[in-house]
Order: sequence, then structure tokens, then C-alpha cells
Amino acid sequence: MNKKFVHLFIGLILIVFSLYYAFKGVKLSELTEALLSVHYLYLIPAILLVLFSYLLRAMRWHYLIRPIKNVKTAALFSPLMVGFMANMLPARAGEFIRAYLLSKRERISFSSSFATIFIERLFDLIVLLLLIVWILLVMPDALTPKNQGGEYQIIDKIKFFGTASFMLCIFILLFSAFLQFKNDWAMKILGICIKPFPPKWKEKIVGLVHSFTEGLNIIRDHRGFLASIFLSFLIWTVFIVTYYPLYFAFGIENELPVISSLMIICLTVAIFITLAPTPGFLGSYHLACVVSLHGIFGIQKAVALSYGIVAWLVAMGSTVVIGSIYAIKEHVSFGEFSSKKKQLK
Repeated sequence: MNKKFVHLFIGLILIVFSLYYAFKGVKLSELTEALLSVHYLYLIPAILLVLFSYLLRAMRWHYLIRPIKNVKTAALFSPLMVGFMANMLPARAGEFIRAYLLSKRERISFSSSFATIFIERLFDLIVLLLLIVWILLVMPDALTPKNQGGEYQIIDKIKFFGTASFMLCIFILLFSAFLQFKNDWAMKILGICIKPFPPKWKEKIVGLVHSFTEGLNIIRDHRGFLASIFLSFLIWTVFIVTYYPLYFAFGIENELPVISSLMIICLTVAIFITLAPTPGFLGSYHLACVVSLHGIFGIQKAVALSYGIVAWLVAMGSTVVIGSIYAIKEHVSFGEFSSKKKQLK
């Protein structure tokens, strides 16, 4: 079966299940009433914060790419927005599209370009792990469900996710450092691992690893590395604050402990869209908001679901609009990307 159809099928299954549990038990009349009562003026600062977070991401990408080539932040904003917009496609295709657009524009290898995105995701995962640890140590009661039905037991899932992610981060960091500082040893081990492969495959794998190693040079750029860490924390701070104007939009600002609720929503959304990466985060994003607002804080489920719908539209809607404008402006061809992707296989 074609991989595209497999990814699409899996994505659709995840969307159906996520939306089913998100909408379960919610009457259409209650949902409509909740959506009609929203003060939509408060969405403007939320949208501005979303766009500001993308500007910060472009700045961080600048530092991650700098060891390969010094690319201005302004030049990175377009491929970044097109890439995030393309995450509406199955299998997080936007990450590959972003790497391809950068490699094509700046004439650097696709593998090196993709390696910078890989490191970017690693930084995000590390900050997410620190956020989990901080909540578990400082605000453990925040994860105790206020919903007496006990429909969602999230604390065990968060602990499992945190443990698995921590082990993965340690492995990736050690392997990345190994490639950078003991490259000869790493390549010898790689040679042993790929010994059974045909010569053509071995040559291609070695070439990809060399290009990937070049993309990991941020580890040697101390100032760039520290700047990337600082920007990663700033990006997540903006991500957390983005949810606050929506509290006023729904009139629930007095019903929630501000710090903990913002943290939990951010944390839940991040975990759900990581574990269930549906196209455009459809379903997984909505269920995350329902789990955090209704399951943990006891907000009426119809209000929690409508919050998830509006928050998703704010995040993905602004992304799709800006990304589409850049895609049209720069004549981005997704058909060209598909043919390039086949060549990379």
C-alpha cells in the first residue's frame, strides 16, 4: 500500500477517535451557545502572540543554521511559515517541506537543513520536559482532576511521557555529541551497523550522516547554542501566554488558577499533538483542551470544547493564512517537493 495512503488513513483514524471523545456527551445546543457567547475581540492579542512566536522561531532557526551558512532571520520566515502551514498535510510533511525550501533557496544540503529542524525539535522537547518536572515538583495538586467524574486520569500519562521523552533526549544528545566530537568512532560504528546493506545504500547512508553531522554544528557554536536555548524558553513562554486572552474571550478567567491552568493547557496540548500528530493537529488539539479544562479544572465540557475549537482556529488559522500568502508569493510547488522527496528515498 502507498505510504501516503497509510499516513492519511492513520491520521484520519486518530482524528475520528480524538473528535469522538472530545464531542462525547456535548449537546449541539450547548456548544452553539458557548460559541455564540465568545467575546471575539480578545482573539486579536492571541493571534498577535501566535505570530510573534513564529518570529522567535525564525530567530532561533537563524542561530541553528549559522554554523552552516549565515542566513538572515527575515529570509527564514517564509519557509518557516510555509512549512508550518503544510503541517495540515499527513505525516508532519511540513517539516520536510521547510527543510527542502531552505536547502533550495540557500543551496545547502537537504540533510543539513533537516538536521537543524531536528535540533530545533530537540530543544522544544527538552523545554517541555523541564516544564513537566516543574509542574510535578512545584504544583503537583494542579494535576488532580477537579471533575468529580474522574473521566480523565492524566497525571500517570504525563509521568510516562516525561520518562520516555527523557530517555529519548539523553540518547539523542549523546549520539549527537558523539558525531561531533568523536566522529571517526561514530562512523566506524555506523559502518559496522550498515555492513549488510548493498554498496549503493551504504554510500547514501554515509553521505546523509555526514550532511546531518554538519547540521549539528550548533553544538560547537557556544554563543549560538546559548541563544537557541534562551529563545526556546522564550518561545514556550509566549506559547503559554497565548492561551490567556482566550480566558477573557470565554469569561472563565475568574474560574481558573491562572499560572497552573495555563501551564496545564500548554502541557496537555503539547503532549497530545506529539503523541497523536494528526494533520493540522485536528482532533488531538481539541481533545487536549477538553482534557485540561473539563477533566482537570471542571469547566463545563461544552465550554471546554468550544475553547479548543477557537484556540485551534487561532493557532492554525493564522498559520494557514500567513503560510498560504508566502506560498503564493514565492510560487511554492508542493508537486515539486513530492518529486524531490522521491529522489531522496
